[in-house]
Amino acid sequence: MIITCPACQTRYQVDDAAVGEGRRVRCASCGNVWSYSPEAAAIQEAIAEVTGTAATTAPTMEPATAAPSQVVLERPRGELRADTQAPGGPTAVDRPPVEVEVPAATRRRRARVASLVLMLVVGIVLAIGLLRREQIMTQWPETAPVYAAVHLADPVVSGLEVTVNPTRTPDSLVINGDIVNSAEVTRRVPRLRVSLRDGNKAELESRVLDPPVASLAPGATAHFDTTFEHPSITATGVAVTFALQ
Repeated sequence: MIITCPACQTRYQVDDAAVGEGRRVRCASCGNVWSYSPEAAAIQEAIAEVTGTAATTAPTMEPATAAPSQVVLERPRGELRADTQAPGGPTAVDRPPVEVEVPAATRRRRARVASLVLMLVVGIVLAIGLLRREQIMTQWPETAPVYAAVHLADPVVSGLEVTVNPTRTPDSLVINGDIVNSAEVTRRVPRLRVSLRDGNKAELESRVLDPPVASLAPGATAHFDTTFEHPSITATGVAVTFALQ
């Protein structure tokens, strides 16, 4: 049978069995979708003959002898394309969707835009990490070693002051001390490294202590203490530093 698109008047030759009693059809030329059935087509042709519509639109249609076009018969899964050929030839076959290849120039342009966006996002993240490193290290202490590795951890201890008061007994050396935050912002308190030194300031023994508190508000103080059992008799000095790594 011959099906005519009501929108662009393109004509298609389709096997009767492919249409059956009726189905939705999409024009391969203009994309128009309509419901086609032999009965409806017959009624439309009869009306066209009576009103003279067929005569006025005939010049826009393809000649009946012209090479037939293609029409897509829609169905729930995939598309059924009517590849019209000579009578008796195959009429309808399943075909996969057509893949449109993106031009190489477009792909390169998209890749450049994506790279620029990624670089911008990374730059913003690094800037935030640098400007707000004090707050970040205070909230997430595990990030301190990362900042220390790139020599950006100094501000975290800026304003933290340590005082010590060692007391020697016959068998031990007791270290008492205080950490004071003289900064105007809250500081995270890192771990403490306490070492014993001789008269030449050479280190004899050391240990790392967990901080007495996680952070100190401006002006706040935290106390710590530790005991060295049986220290060297040459230990004459005590040094306390922050262990950032």
